[in-house]
Amino acid sequence: MDRMSDRGRVTPAADRGGRTEAKKNPSRSRSRPSVTPVRMKVVWEVCNGTGKIVKTYPYPDKAAAEAQTKALTWSSGRAHTLRATKVPME
Repeated sequence: MDRMSDRGRVTPAADRGGRTEAKKNPSRSRSRPSVTPVRMKVVWEVCNGTGKIVKTYPYPDKAAAEAQTKALTWSSGRAHTLRATKVPME
């Protein structure tokens, strides 16, 4: 059996009009279900040294959250931190 050169393979394909043997399915656009965005709000969380949430405050009550953090740090002798976290709105 003779080996066919590239020219031998390309020429018959050009004679067929560039059609290939394998038929490809036209790609269908898949519609994704519309996802409604979840509304989020920011709250202040007072956390202990391990990151466990001790108490949660609404965003406007930052002063109360900072006071609680300082009070817990002073009373327990262990560091407490304040962090802002996003949670889903109810």
